[in-house]
Amino acid sequence: MEATGGTWGEIERSESYLVCSMYEEAESLSSSILKRIFDNANALSRDHQLHDMLESAGMVLVQSLHGLGRAGEIVNELRQVFGEVAVVPVQVLLTGICLQISSGFYSGVREILEEFFSIWVYKDDHYILSDPGLSEKVFHGKISLDIDEYMEVVELYTFGVLGKDTNDVGPAISWVEEEVALPEERRQGLLRRLHSLQSANVREATSLEENPSYDVVNSSKSLASKKNDEIDSILKLSKQHEPWSSRPLSLRLGNTRFSMSRGKVAISLVGLIICYALKRKRAALIRIIRRQMESTRKAIVDFWKLAFSYQVNPLAAIQSIPSTTT
Repeated sequence: MEATGGTWGEIERSESYLVCSMYEEAESLSSSILKRIFDNANALSRDHQLHDMLESAGMVLVQSLHGLGRAGEIVNELRQVFGEVAVVPVQVLLTGICLQISSGFYSGVREILEEFFSIWVYKDDHYILSDPGLSEKVFHGKISLDIDEYMEVVELYTFGVLGKDTNDVGPAISWVEEEVALPEERRQGLLRRLHSLQSANVREATSLEENPSYDVVNSSKSLASKKNDEIDSILKLSKQHEPWSSRPLSLRLGNTRFSMSRGKVAISLVGLIICYALKRKRAALIRIIRRQMESTRKAIVDFWKLAFSYQVNPLAAIQSIPSTTT
């Protein structure tokens, strides 16, 4: 339990580094935390908080890499740190890929997503690992996924990878129809969106043929607009999962209960510290100015006291100098 408490403390410190844009420190500490967890996997395997720790540290890692301008390395870094794709928490995988794609890097994205789909199979309204041997490697105990989690990855692959070419969504439609295992209701909903996008492309293409003078730039924007809406909805995942949001801080005052994220608390504390520091500096400056003013005032008073304490005889100018007798 002490080890778990110490790990959470380090995770919160890495999150604080991330909030303060200290990306190198956040990346280094989060990588160190993950390595230590994997080195002690046997001792921590029964800890029910293990998955949350991996997810929180992983979130810090992918966001700090993005902050360092190393978004193109995110997928490779996840493979190196976690080893097996099955071990990577789904939200870490989604956020990392979204950050990499949004930065214009696709290297390794398709491969890691295809590996993800190959190891999860649909059974009894949820997804389980296809290889029993992988279950032993997933020491954090997350050996099943619900449909919503799986669909997030499916939509990312459909619109962010297969459908990234706005003018050709055919491969995405074929994959959804024939290859991916989905509940039929979810499959049809996804196909309706893809066919709608395809119909919009056909209408725009027809309009271009009938109107050769049609503005090409505006046409391209119109063709891409619907597709971009789909991709943007996926890429927003990277902003929805902040590393500290998984563990809200709850306060109770009487019968009223308040809840706020640890991130907001951290930012508020940083603001209070800055205000306190500025207040201390202001108070010190005021004391220095007061001392200087007091010493100046005292010098002036002393000068005037000295000037007016010197007695001058008004008759000295007309009195004669007494003569001396020999």
